[in-house]
Amino acid sequence: MKLKSRCIPCLLNRVIYEADLTGANEATKKRLVQIAARIMLEAYDRNPSSAAVATEVHRRAYRELGSEDPYRELKRRSTQVAQSLLPEAEAFIESSEDRLAAAVMCSIVGNAIDFGIAGSASSPEELAASFTGEIQKGLQHDDLAILRRHLDGEVLYFTDNCGEIVFDRLVCRELKKCGVSLTLVVKGAPVLTDATLEDARDLHFEEVVDDIATTGGFAVGVDFQQIPAALKPQLDSASLVICKGMANYESFSETDYAPVAYLLKVKCKSIAEDMGLPLNAHAVKVVG
Repeated sequence: MKLKSRCIPCLLNRVIYEADLTGANEATKKRLVQIAARIMLEAYDRNPSSAAVATEVHRRAYRELGSEDPYRELKRRSTQVAQSLLPEAEAFIESSEDRLAAAVMCSIVGNAIDFGIAGSASSPEELAASFTGEIQKGLQHDDLAILRRHLDGEVLYFTDNCGEIVFDRLVCRELKKCGVSLTLVVKGAPVLTDATLEDARDLHFEEVVDDIATTGGFAVGVDFQQIPAALKPQLDSASLVICKGMANYESFSETDYAPVAYLLKVKCKSIAEDMGLPLNAHAVKVVG
């Protein structure tokens, strides 16, 4: 997805949020806003991808704030809240006639865990309050039947946020029952609330997937110029790429990789328009 005019105030709000997380003073916030605005304005005329611009904005913000992981505590709390909901999620899956669909629903509801942007939860505890009602709402866009047709051979699963990966583990467990070779792909470095290799190992993903890879470095979504060499041929040959969350959509929608299944809650009006989906929809959309 290309950078939209709406992305600019959203990214400015996000860096202010990060400054608040680190206890930065008003002078630092002012400097961050100036730096972020300059990056976006200089990039705007080049019609860049929103993910690439967001990556540079957050890279500079982290540097100015002197923090490698300003979201660390929020990620810990998100995982803790999600784990407290596991018994309910497991019961929901167990009672469903379609275990994969139920696991996917839990995972997409978990995608509400995102901070500092409009339309997302403002605290991890909000998920606990809304989880029961949200999983009963179902999908507003449902391409699960198409997704199933591509469950043959190698599948790559690109994760999004901490917390929701607790539910991604349930999806991976059900995908493995379909006989696929499954590789989990997490972030190569801490960025926003996204899951890293450490987070995946803490949740013992090695028990439910065949391999765990990383995106190779610091990036919002995926920077395809820095992904590990071993991952490139897997992307080219995969029978299906599953992408969680909005940032992965922003990155993959700029490529020719196909088929790609996007699993997300649509929290952003620009992404809703780009995907042709309603705002706040729970969606499984397959492209290609």
